[in-house]
Amino acid sequence: MRQDVRVSRLVRPAAPTDRERILDVTTSAFVTEPAFAHFFADSYDAHARTFLGFLVDLRLAGGLVWVEEVDGAVVAVSMWDPPGGPQLDAGSQEEMWRAAADRFGPEVEARLDAYDDAVHDLAPPGDHFYLGVIASDPEARGRGHGSAVLLPGLWAADSAGLPTYLETGTEGNVGFYTRFGFDVSNELDLGDGTRIWCLTRPPAASSA
Repeated sequence: MRQDVRVSRLVRPAAPTDRERILDVTTSAFVTEPAFAHFFADSYDAHARTFLGFLVDLRLAGGLVWVEEVDGAVVAVSMWDPPGGPQLDAGSQEEMWRAAADRFGPEVEARLDAYDDAVHDLAPPGDHFYLGVIASDPEARGRGHGSAVLLPGLWAADSAGLPTYLETGTEGNVGFYTRFGFDVSNELDLGDGTRIWCLTRPPAASSA
């Protein structure tokens, strides 16, 4: 006999208490991300969680973070910079970055710095929302969790009348984003065959 199982799903702003679960989700999700392979090479296990921890802390302190929880457990997250970047002073941001980067070693830090320099001028001019990280638990993919945490940021951008921008190193993600009104605005080669797609979405673009 068939039994209906009800699942409780909730999208909400992240809290500091979500930090470790967010890191579990993102570290598991990005192990197959080509950009992270470029950054960390064979040291993913040693450094990815530290780098993602910096991104989580930066956005919890000065950005926008949404999570979706299913039956009380976080399964997806999106992390955004609001217009103008993280709402933290430059000194605080540098202190957070140094606490992470000093653990990477010079080669990893150089690759991360080079990436940041390469994509800096590819974002839309003027104010925009930047989707820095989006991830879902690999064991829960295909159930709409990525869409669920993407939409609040798009709604915020639409409400402000501003574009949205992101980068991805996974070509298969491009089709997902185009469903929400994004178009490829630039492509970048990191010099070792790793390709990056930059996508921009105008405000109030049609979404899935």
